[in-house]
Amino acid sequence: MKKNKNEIMVDLKGAVAKPNVYQISSDERLVDLIRQAGGFTDQADQKSINLSAKLKDEEVIYVPKLGESSSSESTDSPISSSVSNQVSTTSGPKININKADLTELQKLTGIGQKKAQDIIDFRMKNGDFKSIEDLGKVSGFGDKTLEKLKDEISID
Repeated sequence: MKKNKNEIMVDLKGAVAKPNVYQISSDERLVDLIRQAGGFTDQADQKSINLSAKLKDEEVIYVPKLGESSSSESTDSPISSSVSNQVSTTSGPKININKADLTELQKLTGIGQKKAQDIIDFRMKNGDFKSIEDLGKVSGFGDKTLEKLKDEISID
């Protein structure tokens, strides 16, 4: 059967029962993909995954194992290299603030976990950002922050 235009291909790796490339409907979320892959392994670090994330064609999703994102068990270099591999698979150098997960958003200049989560929360409550300037509606994002980020982010 041919891939229908509403279907996308997503590469799921890491601490899931069946890592693989999955064909999934474009309106499904990460939680649906994880379910299709047989769920998390018992070593999965589920706190670092946004299960409500929308999926996009040709995306790579990596589910880290417990301790992989913890600097107490390992150095930062293996972690940052696995994260940069994930980010480098996105098309273009800009990060799409309508699609990026918590990890990707934290790659932006001056954006930590709290501000990244604020972006995701705003997006879940209000829908996708219509313009880059809409980021200014998120608490903590003023004109100076928008000016710094405008070359790093996209909305499509």
